[in-house]
Amino acid sequence: TAIASNVDLTGAAGRVTRLVVRLRNVELEGFDLEGGRQSLRGDTLLVRREDRVRAEYTLPYDAGRHAVEPGTLGSVAPGPGTLAPTPLIQAADPRIVAAAREIAGGESRPEVVARRLTSWVHERLRKDITLSVPSAVQVLEMGQGDCNEHTVLYVALARALGLPARTAVGLVHIGGRFYYHAWPEVWLDGWVAVDPTLDQFPADAMHLRFLVGGLARQVELIRLIGRLDLDIVSAS
Repeated sequence: TAIASNVDLTGAAGRVTRLVVRLRNVELEGFDLEGGRQSLRGDTLLVRREDRVRAEYTLPYDAGRHAVEPGTLGSVAPGPGTLAPTPLIQAADPRIVAAAREIAGGESRPEVVARRLTSWVHERLRKDITLSVPSAVQVLEMGQGDCNEHTVLYVALARALGLPARTAVGLVHIGGRFYYHAWPEVWLDGWVAVDPTLDQFPADAMHLRFLVGGLARQVELIRLIGRLDLDIVSAS
């Protein structure tokens, strides 16, 4: 499913640092549109690509030393859930741990590791549409998939190294249209969007986050399908 764009930004892929869009025909309450790189005013969404990708901590991140304060989705410090394995994000599996350590190569700077993971996952996985629900171990072994496979593997590898990571889903502009897409966010003293599918670190501002979380939350995107229209107001 794709959403027509009133502006074709194909030639600007990877370079757009600021995007303003107007979202129409859907109720926006309940979506994760506000926080971090995104700000919402009425029906107008502003996305700014992160210009700071450095962190003051070293890996592994100790969630127990940082209080999770109330705040916007993009600024609140990560809790233990962003480091923990899940049935699909098997961050404690020996195969995931071994691959993660090999990629990191002993590096403890989070921003360096996050960049390495982005490039490694992009190069490792053959791009292919997949209809199944992916798990990180399956993706590592099969070596192929779409944005969901790239994201679940990235998040598992990151968590295995003590780098807080979570799944974001929403829309991305490709070829003059907006498509539903998934990508990781990692904690670099603020949540930073990265895209191993498109090999972008950080991800450009043409990524519009609607939700954060696993499958239980992602099904909420059904509220948008066939209803959402959007107009690009400005891009730079």
